Amino acid sequence: MARRNFDDLLAFVTVAIPLQLQKQWITIGWALEGAALAWLFGRIRHRGLLYWSLALFAAVFVRLAMNPEILLYEPRGPMRIFNWYLYAYLVCATAFLLGAWSLARSEQEDSPEPVTYSSVLAGAAVVLLFLLLNIEIADFYATGPTIMFRFGVTLSQDLTYTIGWLMFGMALLAACIYLHSRFGRVAALVLIALTTFKCFLYDLGSLEGLYRVGSFVGLAMSLALVSLALQKFVLAKPEEQA
Repeated sequence: MARRNFDDLLAFVTVAIPLQLQKQWITIGWALEGAALAWLFGRIRHRGLLYWSLALFAAVFVRLAMNPEILLYEPRGPMRIFNWYLYAYLVCATAFLLGAWSLARSEQEDSPEPVTYSSVLAGAAVVLLFLLLNIEIADFYATGPTIMFRFGVTLSQDLTYTIGWLMFGMALLAACIYLHSRFGRVAALVLIALTTFKCFLYDLGSLEGLYRVGSFVGLAMSLALVSLALQKFVLAKPEEQA
């Protein structure tokens, strides 16, 4: 009876959020609730807390990553970068990371599985941050009332996407090396490789003179650093990485 009353309370709180909030605030409220339930699960091993937290995180991810209406929730304002996309995605991604951290502590005691709930939440947070990067770039170059992802309109916009993806991949690689996440390192290298192909096959064809030379030099230096990281932290055997 007590467990049923507890589950009913969680359902009431979750339903109350969309009744009191609107649009992106619903998503933020559910993300914070999911992080709080994940933290509480580490102290009260009630499976309902875990499943409810994961369900909330799944709903948040769908609303932010698979909902095209997210770009229409509010009209574009005069501010670029510092807009509602920034706080909405950052808060939700932070909630995902906090939830992953909370669940990782309990999983270390209960489950030796390589793919865990905490790793899934951490990966979802990375996806949300990557989406935020692309949304901010699109918003910065947008000229109409809505955001549209367009390539080939201006050279500066295409190069901004390439530089942003490369920097994101490098930062993700460094973070995953520090956290000893092999899967994350592989994902970062895949993103860097795709960015490199985009640069060679698409961007460099639009550059001339010193701009093309500078791009080649910068790309070569980045790839050299990535190759060193690849040999030392990805392809090396576990005993060689210690």
